[in-house]
Amino acid sequence: MPAEMHPGSEVEIFDAVPTSAFRCAIPNTKRYMKHNKQSLEILCKVSYEGDYNQLEDLLATGDESNLFNGDINEHMEHLSPLMLASISGHTECIDLLLRANADPHLKERMPHGKDPADGRTSLALAEEHGWDDVMEVLKTAELDHPYGWYVPEGSTNNAKVYGSFQFGSKPDKGWYSSRPGVAERCGFDPNKYGTGPYRQPAEAFPTPLPAVSAPRARKEESAPLVEAVKTIPVALLFPGQGSQYVKMMDGVKDVPAVKAMMAQANDILGYDLLELCLTGPDTKLEETRYCQPAMFVAGMAGIEKLRADRPEAAENFQIAAGLSLGEYTALCAAGVFTFEDGLRLVALRGQAMQEAAGMSKQLMLSVAGMEKPKLMELCKEAARKEGGNAVCQIANELFPKGFACAGTEKAVHTLKELVDDNGALQSKILKTSGAFHTSLMSPAAETLGNALDEALTRMKPPNVTVWMNVTAQPLAPGTNPKVIIELLKKQLTSAVLWDSSVKAMIKVGIKEFYEVGPQKQLKAMMKRIDQKMWAKTTSLEI
Repeated sequence: MPAEMHPGSEVEIFDAVPTSAFRCAIPNTKRYMKHNKQSLEILCKVSYEGDYNQLEDLLATGDESNLFNGDINEHMEHLSPLMLASISGHTECIDLLLRANADPHLKERMPHGKDPADGRTSLALAEEHGWDDVMEVLKTAELDHPYGWYVPEGSTNNAKVYGSFQFGSKPDKGWYSSRPGVAERCGFDPNKYGTGPYRQPAEAFPTPLPAVSAPRARKEESAPLVEAVKTIPVALLFPGQGSQYVKMMDGVKDVPAVKAMMAQANDILGYDLLELCLTGPDTKLEETRYCQPAMFVAGMAGIEKLRADRPEAAENFQIAAGLSLGEYTALCAAGVFTFEDGLRLVALRGQAMQEAAGMSKQLMLSVAGMEKPKLMELCKEAARKEGGNAVCQIANELFPKGFACAGTEKAVHTLKELVDDNGALQSKILKTSGAFHTSLMSPAAETLGNALDEALTRMKPPNVTVWMNVTAQPLAPGTNPKVIIELLKKQLTSAVLWDSSVKAMIKVGIKEFYEVGPQKQLKAMMKRIDQKMWAKTTSLEI
């Protein structure tokens, strides 16, 4: 029940909630300037329905009339906003709620006479409803979120269960919100509170983005300090598998730095990579084991072209991001990997993914013109129709209403029929060798994870911000490489959140984007994501 519905005057109840940093960690100068009608009921409704734009207004960008000024960890009936978003599988809304300090450890409120220990967390609710991508986000959140700072005042019989909300001693008040200062008395410091390695502290999101502070890592994983680098509001975007074509690299093959890369690549890979890029054949270049090293080197060569065309962008870019495989190129550009280590990892990744793809019949399907909740529902239906160990899930969130889905062959063919029958504007079976970014890539993830662990001692903290696929959140300069490794391990079996990542980069003040790699697929997607920024996105000729 929202706070304003409890007995007592409205002013008394609004004055009773904790400090602004406790209620919502996302800064906004308009917050708490006046009371308004944005209730917990509204917050719960938009969280459940997945209305990201309104949720963003309520928690982050709204004015004094549209911001929610209550406790985002309060229960409406027996569920919190985070729980409701988890039930309906809205990953983007969950990410925003977590950044606002929604507590993933919170349990549902149990009725009188029931054991509070039986209450389910947001993770348990997501698991119950089959949202694999949501489960991954919440598992990470539980690991990285401090446990126990949100303690109810006056809690007695429910003290053993974190998040049970029976407060106070007046029986006519029942279940109601916390009193002033509870969080602070329990040791919560809003000025020091970190959101874990996968979520950035709220203060790291100014507009424009002059500098991004590193996320707080757990004490045993504190990140080394890195020297601040003067940057300009430019982001480099690196494409992934699918952007390759025969004759790529022809325009940069004579650049001295690229020649040196090619010589080193040939030694590492044991074959002539440039010859493969220039002459193919297509069928060989499309193979995952060959394509991924080729795209990695092409992206690094693209930086050299950008250095010649616009040196300030190549040397002082603020953010790097890559689509799937391109994330490794972005991390190399940010100084995390050496060229040699990056190429070795990518070569192993491509080989392992191709082997995993050969273990069963797998497919990918592009879908355009369908809302995410409906598509997720159809994915579940397709897997259910195949039965057994069928897999069918969203693998890439590319642009608004634009996705790539992947899974076992029969389920993906069924999904195509379902999306066509349910009004999708377009659906097309993709020419890929496997169901990338699904659970079918688990064998490859294990192999790659071992190689990442071995490379850890040679990895360095990024010197610029890197936006990550798995979380659609930034890793700031100085982030401990251990954090990066954990995200890369999850990447092969988790959806790529490209649409959300690009929107977030625009929101923090990026003014120009450069597609650093072959073809213009990322720019084409930018047109669907943000028409204005499409005009400010440059694709390099590689």
